[in-house]
Amino acid sequence: MENFEKSFNVLQPEKPSSKEETEPFSESEKEVPSKSVEIANEKLLESRRYERDLVVENPEYVGINFDQDLIVDSRNFWSRDQWIQYVKEREGAIPDEGQNLIETGEAKEIIEKRRNNEAQKLISFEDYLNSFEGKLQHVRINPAGECSPLSPSQAIEIKPDDTFGVTISPEFIQQVKLIQEQCPNLDLTLVVPFYDHRRGRERASDVPETKEQIGQHIAICKKIIEALGKNIQLEIGNETNVSRKTAAVFADKLQHASKVDSIEYAKFFFEVAKEVKKENPQVRLSIAGVAFYDPTYLREVLTEIQKLRKEKGIEIPLIDTISFHPYRETPEEGSIEVKHGEFKVTDLDYKAQLEEMQKIASEFGVHLNVGEINFPLTDSEQKIKLEKALSLTEEKKIESLIYPAVNVSH
Repeated sequence: MENFEKSFNVLQPEKPSSKEETEPFSESEKEVPSKSVEIANEKLLESRRYERDLVVENPEYVGINFDQDLIVDSRNFWSRDQWIQYVKEREGAIPDEGQNLIETGEAKEIIEKRRNNEAQKLISFEDYLNSFEGKLQHVRINPAGECSPLSPSQAIEIKPDDTFGVTISPEFIQQVKLIQEQCPNLDLTLVVPFYDHRRGRERASDVPETKEQIGQHIAICKKIIEALGKNIQLEIGNETNVSRKTAAVFADKLQHASKVDSIEYAKFFFEVAKEVKKENPQVRLSIAGVAFYDPTYLREVLTEIQKLRKEKGIEIPLIDTISFHPYRETPEEGSIEVKHGEFKVTDLDYKAQLEEMQKIASEFGVHLNVGEINFPLTDSEQKIKLEKALSLTEEKKIESLIYPAVNVSH
């Protein structure tokens, strides 16, 4: 634990951590007063300790999410030329601010600094992993949007002849293998996001539509299996039941899509799943975890995939898991329900929602888990609320994977 504390304090960036992606060549990485950094670091460290302790106390039903705070962002190992190409593809041109940084040489310094931070992140991650004492049983890896080494933005290289290759960051593979080596009874889920900067900001996280895009996603899944083995679960996308139009909370989060379409997602999942399962039937597949509470979306997706299976005569089940992210004010009160991509009001408390989710899981013969659960670190009752929520899922024998409180904002 001492090693984790030391490496964690060294790791922390000079700006607040967030669930959002990091802008390349950004001047926003300015120093903040050291006292502010010290206070922020202590809060982060306390949060990590607390989440770790909850897992260690009840590893059968409590797991952890590793997000971009501890999982490497392989973009930060790129060369300056790779960054420039990336920005051009995403923005259409280098913004004036970025061009100025390139011309003055400051871009090189920013890239070097980020590379050093990523190297330190590897150390911090290993120390934090060691602090679980090998007791981790449920892990979900989900860096947000373009921060993920599994996103098409990072994993897919388009070649001059318009073919593509797949490369997954060796640093990322190193991290995942560390988890596998230390945790013999591991239930490991890796989220495979849609983010592709080549589609532009507006549509970067939309469900892949073209044959080429679908083929790339299948290739990424197969590359993961090749690198990490078949004893894993792949979660295809994340929170596809909401979009940046659903509510203000999602408006500027590029890891969310521009629209919601359950049938479109179901058809995409079907195409990916049938190819992955054809070669690797042992690999488990999860549909994208749903934000808040959305039984309508779940039923539509599951029903459509079931229909497509029957039409194509596929006997092997394509879905192993459904998951949801029940963000809410308190476990006792009703929470937001999402329906057709819009917020609704429901008076169902967390227990009642869990029971409905169990009903859906039973109806379609799939496993249920809570893929993300926590309350904001800024909430004075955060710990009390989280413990209550975890006790409810344990009572119903449902695994819950804690999402870092510092990055929970809804």
